[in-house]
Amino acid sequence: MPGETSILLFFNGLRAPWLDPIVGFASDWGLYVYLLALLAVLASRRTKDDARTARDGWLAFFFSLFVSETVLKPLIGRLRPTGLASLREQLHVLGTVPPPTSTGMPSGTATACMAGATWIALRFGPRWGALAIGGAILLSLTRLYVGVHYPSDLVVGWVLGALCAIGVDRFTRWAGA
Repeated sequence: MPGETSILLFFNGLRAPWLDPIVGFASDWGLYVYLLALLAVLASRRTKDDARTARDGWLAFFFSLFVSETVLKPLIGRLRPTGLASLREQLHVLGTVPPPTSTGMPSGTATACMAGATWIALRFGPRWGALAIGGAILLSLTRLYVGVHYPSDLVVGWVLGALCAIGVDRFTRWAGA
């Protein structure tokens, strides 16, 4: 974990007064860009297939959050960096400091972002997929900048989000829904 702490402190140390409001907003609200992107597709095309794509994309997003937040976080029980007094003193947490007992693995933001990005890649191809996955990684990294996750929380979230999106994709194609 020493290497992980170094990475966290590096990203957290990039703090700049002009960047804090932008990254703070992205950290708190950025994950919803994927839901809005799916709504935009539905609004622009308005076909039954596009409605199913948007619906199933939302399902992948919320299913991944459910698995992350309700199933895995309590099972893993890993405290956030702010749960360790020695590390909390070194961090410059942007926004509200999570309670000392708050768990962080996997990152719900990283999970949901990657689920949305993977869904976009599966349904709209590699060009949009690469853009969406790049955005998911950048949005997830904001959680290091604000000081509330370890890097491995993000990596586990990315893997989980991708697996949830792939699972929902396969299920909905199998079900023909």
